[in-house]
Amino acid sequence: MATLKPRINITVNNEIATILKKTAKQHNKSVSKVALELIEYAIEEQEDIYFSKIAETREQSNPKWVKDSDKIWE
Repeated sequence: MATLKPRINITVNNEIATILKKTAKQHNKSVSKVALELIEYAIEEQEDIYFSKIAETREQSNPKWVKDSDKIWE
């Protein structure tokens, strides 16, 4: 099946290959689909960590609070 998606090749050790194959079989998916889902999950986790650090920095700074009575929407 032809695809327009970019392809990548990775080399893994035997242990990881075995885990990917077993997981794929358990979930009735291809090994490449399982690997893709794990990569996507890892990327999301990294994004969460990155944005959490930004949020922590912002929380520790002295934010300027706007009073409810201020006419900010006019």
